[in-house]
Amino acid sequence: MLKEQIGKVTLYLQDDADSSCESAQDGQKRTEVCQKLQEIIMQSEETDYHKRITESKSYEVMYQLAESRGHVVQWLQIPQNAKVLELGAGCGTITSVLLQKGAVVTCQETDAAYARLNAWRHKESERLFLYAMPFEQCAAHLPKDFDVVLAVGILGHAEDQQLLCCLKEHLKPGGLLVVATENKFGLKYWAGNKEEHTHSYFAGLENRTKAQGVNMYTKQGLETLLIDAGYTQAQFYYPYPDYRFAVDIYSDQYLPKKGDLTYNIVNYEDDRVVVFDEQKVFDSIIEEGQFPFFANAFLCMARAGQADHAQVKKARAGDLQTQAKGQVVYEQVLYTRYASDRAREHAVRTDMIDTGSVQDDSEDRKYQEHTRRVRKQPLYPQGSAHIIQMAKAYQQLCSQYEQAGLQFNRCKLCGNESDHEYDNKYDYDNKYDYNKKAQGATAAEFEYLCAQALQAKIRQAIADHNMQEVFCILEKLIHLIRSDKKSQPFTMTEQFAQVFGEGLAIDCLQDRLCSKVSDIDFILSNILVDEEGCWHVIDYEWTFDFPIPQNFIIYRTLFFLHLENPQNEELAMDRLLAFAGITKEEADVYAAMEIGFQDYVAGGLVPYREMVNLLGRKYLNISQLKNDYDQLLLQYEKLKGRGIWKLARKIKRQVSAFGKHAKETGR
Repeated sequence: MLKEQIGKVTLYLQDDADSSCESAQDGQKRTEVCQKLQEIIMQSEETDYHKRITESKSYEVMYQLAESRGHVVQWLQIPQNAKVLELGAGCGTITSVLLQKGAVVTCQETDAAYARLNAWRHKESERLFLYAMPFEQCAAHLPKDFDVVLAVGILGHAEDQQLLCCLKEHLKPGGLLVVATENKFGLKYWAGNKEEHTHSYFAGLENRTKAQGVNMYTKQGLETLLIDAGYTQAQFYYPYPDYRFAVDIYSDQYLPKKGDLTYNIVNYEDDRVVVFDEQKVFDSIIEEGQFPFFANAFLCMARAGQADHAQVKKARAGDLQTQAKGQVVYEQVLYTRYASDRAREHAVRTDMIDTGSVQDDSEDRKYQEHTRRVRKQPLYPQGSAHIIQMAKAYQQLCSQYEQAGLQFNRCKLCGNESDHEYDNKYDYDNKYDYNKKAQGATAAEFEYLCAQALQAKIRQAIADHNMQEVFCILEKLIHLIRSDKKSQPFTMTEQFAQVFGEGLAIDCLQDRLCSKVSDIDFILSNILVDEEGCWHVIDYEWTFDFPIPQNFIIYRTLFFLHLENPQNEELAMDRLLAFAGITKEEADVYAAMEIGFQDYVAGGLVPYREMVNLLGRKYLNISQLKNDYDQLLLQYEKLKGRGIWKLARKIKRQVSAFGKHAKETGR
């Protein structure tokens, strides 16, 4: 085994390792990908990767470098200095996440070129060790006391059980195995996506993958595999749209609701067909309580064998345990959502957290306190100011709408997951000193409210054909937005131009009223209604303290409602605008403002969700093809009924006869 030093990173290679990309089995294309990856890593800072990825228009580059590849593990509560083994590390996107968490990371990667790029990417880290060889060749050299082993996208072969048994030998007693893999019965495969390993349609569903040397697992199959390999306490999570570029991560304690799963056209790697509307089918599946069976992917955490008593007391694989005021506090993330297609100063992660506490550390522990809360934290250091602004917005909005009877979800600032103060009581009020708390704050916490969203109420009313209820809700919402008695006419400011763009035709906005503080995300999905009928605003992330027309906030609500119901004539945009008293000229300005705002949020970057278009991926709609075929068939029958083919044959005979006559006469 050869040893190589790249910066502060130690790299181990096979004795006969070929360091060139040309040795990769995929030939010339793989060589070009390696060269492109090397160019980006060598010449760019990580902050520029997003731009370089979208410029490359390469799925392989996106897969190796996109920050969202790390989402599947970024939310995990891995302790500082934990020893982590990562299999199939590639060029190190997940490695970056682990190092940022303060872990000591050992990576295995079969491709020597990728392993070198990982080393170059993290050359300043003393906490990284790399093995550029198959796992079975480096296993004998690895420690046997890892706290965590990551196998993301690794399973899928006949030797999976043997591999898992071997990995267990490298975990300390009670150590954590984290597995991410696709679901054999994932809805995206029924809907017309190709299976990633075989690049064919319906391969897993028809059980054809084994013949091609690929294993795919259902939830039960994966659980059985882990049990047979000697693992315990398996706990499942469900990354969506899949584990590769996760946006949401659900758990059995918090599953998606109808209308949540809208991000389904994500065939980055290949073209696809569209057999049905995945969102509507997901809604039916959720209604029947079958989401875990049809989830596109699994993220499973399991313990290595029978852990000792100290490990068993943690009970759940994802728990974080701390001591606070004589109590042991247990915290589990039930749900995570990433808002990462943004400029770094705006990118955030939102966790729904379940917290419980016990007086002592006894084996038969029972929760004395059981609380859910929501925590937002920046994905990058540049986002701290954005988080702190939320606490300020809470104060401002509470004051502004105090007389309107509108409630805002209570907010406080706190430290990060490692130094968080576990205070289960929200006993602060509007005098909460956010300036003092802002020092060292790394997250904002909010109460968890169990209530129905206005969006859900309107969906139900539309389904019941109760449009009167829909417009009653909209009327009340519009009244609340315009209820600020201290409203002032619109004036153009520098901040307005920075957020919404310059060159807007704002003449028609001059007499439009504005509040001192504006929550422009005052939309149906962000307002909950409790059992007593009180309205609660749960998200005020996009709150600004410069003049913004109240009608723009109303316009956004109406626009998103129309977008969700494009075929409903009563919710046509022109009708909704007339209902709200917004002119066409005014609406055109608001549409331009929305484009400018989205560009401001993204920081000028192309969102990864648009990579499907940049990569030129196509999707063929089966229903549309069938409709087109039926139309052609109908047209054919119409022509046939008019004797068109008889006429064509007659003309053909006449032309033939004319040709014969011309030949005989020499004309």
